[in-house]
Amino acid sequence: MLPRQRPTQEEVSVTQNLDVRRATASAPVPRAGGLLGRFAAQFANSPVSFDVTLPDGAVQRFGPAAPSFHVTLKNGRALRAVSSIDEGRIGDAYLAGDIDIEGDMLSPFVLRKSMSDFHLITWAWRFVQPLVFGQVHTNRQAITAHYDIDPEFFLAFLDPKTPCYTQGVYESDDETLDVATLRKFDYCFDKLRLKPGDHLLEIGPGWGAWFEYAARRGAKCTGISISQVSIDYLNRRAKELGLDWELIFSDLLAYQTERRYDAIVIMGVIEHLPQYQAVLEKFATLIKPGGRIFLDGSACTKKYELSSFMVKYIYGGNHSFLVLHDFLDKLAKTPLEVTEILNDRNSYFLTFQQWARNFDANREQVIAKFGEFNYRRFRLYLWGAAYEFLSHSLDCYRMIIQPRKMPAIG
Repeated sequence: MLPRQRPTQEEVSVTQNLDVRRATASAPVPRAGGLLGRFAAQFANSPVSFDVTLPDGAVQRFGPAAPSFHVTLKNGRALRAVSSIDEGRIGDAYLAGDIDIEGDMLSPFVLRKSMSDFHLITWAWRFVQPLVFGQVHTNRQAITAHYDIDPEFFLAFLDPKTPCYTQGVYESDDETLDVATLRKFDYCFDKLRLKPGDHLLEIGPGWGAWFEYAARRGAKCTGISISQVSIDYLNRRAKELGLDWELIFSDLLAYQTERRYDAIVIMGVIEHLPQYQAVLEKFATLIKPGGRIFLDGSACTKKYELSSFMVKYIYGGNHSFLVLHDFLDKLAKTPLEVTEILNDRNSYFLTFQQWARNFDANREQVIAKFGEFNYRRFRLYLWGAAYEFLSHSLDCYRMIIQPRKMPAIG
């Protein structure tokens, strides 16, 4: 339910495997003219195995093996959505409660590559909105829609010890998210060469995990955010911890100050700021000579590539995953340079997978306080994002940026 993705090598291998072909040939093939219509024909030879329970209780089986997930269609709306083979309509039906999906929640997303998802009005409004209302207003609307929910909603899936809304850095797949997140914080602190008394700026400080870590190591913390809920939460949290954080309500592009910082941290926020030239020029005005910038984010190869589900229900406005070649092209036009860049998509897969598991484990509490709709939209988002990293449709880059040093002459 995120970007349109390519089939993975693993999926190709599955469909080419001789045993799978034999099993598929012997499995019952759903009738194309049945209630599932085009869907049954499209996925008659599905590389993943699943079953579909129809509104009348009948069950149709797809794929060569035991089902890895189960789809329940509750009514005629669900049938029409599934038969359209349109992932946007199927997502709408899932959020409406017309469709249920249970079992292995990574497997359903393998089917996306065979579905359509072009919705002209949804697509066009993303780009009309900033032209009509301005980028700062568009950013504020998008951030408010996503983040201005009671913090307990996000804390239902973030790590309870270090509630950081971006990926950890894993050394092995069986580590806890807390360990992986603290490793990332160690990496960030060390690479920024921070020391007690240094003043850092975080863009989008979220729920304060990095602030708490950095403050306890002696750094002075300033954060800017356009989520008032986040700022209010962080102010309360700072009082509870006895820490002195400065929180400023401002869009990065509108932030004005004469202050220069020893370091800038932007974890998983560049996706909300696709105007790379303006962002990098702002960085150049905010960082001290010799200072450093830590930036990371989820990435793909095409600007503004996002599913209609994500646009409608998760990230509105002209949000875009980081496009590395575009970012580096704009960086070359500034007095900044990259000194280190790493791709760690597996860490983001493991992070999203843990978030999704946490969210499912807290299903009853989430629905009781925030409703079925909010549970369903974030459930689909978290599992879908995990699959995109697993399938290599999304990347995850982290980098260190600093002002260029002028060579000494003479």
